[in-house]
Formats: sequence, structure tokens, C-alpha cells
Amino acid sequence: MKYTFVPMNQEYASTIVDTWKYEKEYSIYDYSNEADHMLDKEGWGNGIFAVLNQEGDLIGELSIEFIDLQGQFTKYPNFADEVLTNKCELWIGFGLRPDLVGQGHGTKFVMACVEYAVQNRRYHGEYVRLGVAMFNQRAIKTYEKAGFQKFEQAVGEISGKTFECAYMRKRL
Repeated sequence: MKYTFVPMNQEYASTIVDTWKYEKEYSIYDYSNEADHMLDKEGWGNGIFAVLNQEGDLIGELSIEFIDLQGQFTKYPNFADEVLTNKCELWIGFGLRPDLVGQGHGTKFVMACVEYAVQNRRYHGEYVRLGVAMFNQRAIKTYEKAGFQKFEQAVGEISGKTFECAYMRKRL
């Protein structure tokens, strides 16, 4: 599958928030829980992107952030400052449309998201980072296939619930 990344817009964000529902324990990843983030127009094209397939259908989303040495996230207006952002670590988050999960698209999708994030933000750092709930072994295996390795475990919050989480990095 070929992927095209475009700035998030109202139509795509509303579709993701209103209709993307994951099954069973994966429902914590439903975008209705992330509506504030997905509908943040300031992030559209800065750190929030829609992912389209070769037919132009919405099949995923990519969120890009930067985290500094103190563990603080950089604000979108500072994304244009390449000196600042390259002193930070690139943090990515993404989601595949629920009906496409479990069909073998994961590793290529993750690798395409990493490549796009690095190129789009002109990132020259050493690592790309992400976080995932420990129960989500399906995603962890996909991230490992894409070159990520666990480097830290912590308790995190997803959709208002507390979970054991793994932080993973990929060396560029």
C-alpha cells in the first residue's frame, strides 16, 4: 500500500473522532477519547496529519511531537525552529483505520510514518520515540518489526485509565 500524508482537516478529523471505534480492550484507542487533540486546528499540518491510500481514502493518522530533555512537549508554534526541535527527541503517534488493523499493514505503515515525520520536520536527531500500553502486544510486535526497542516502562494514562506502558525508540 502506498501512503500519502496530508494536513489534517475538519472532514478527516471528524470522521476519525466520530467513526473510528476499536474492539474490546483496544477501545481505549478510540479517537472520541482524543477529540481535543485530533480537532486542534493549530496542529493540522504542523503535527497532525491524515494518511491516505493510493485511492485517496482516509486510512490512518499521524501525530508528531517533540519531547525535550526534561520530558516536556514542545508547542506547535515552535516546530518551525529546527535548532530547538533537533535538541529534542521526535515523538510519534499514529493510528490505522480500525477495519485495517490485523491485516498485515502495520509494519509498513509505521515505517512510512517514521520516514514522513523525519523528513517533514527535517529532524536530525538520533532517535524517534513512541509509547504503547503493555497489554497491546500486537502493536509492540509491529513496532519491533519496524525497528523500535523498549527502553523504559512506566505507568501512563490513556483515555483516563491507568496502564503499564512501554516507551520505545528507533535509532535513525
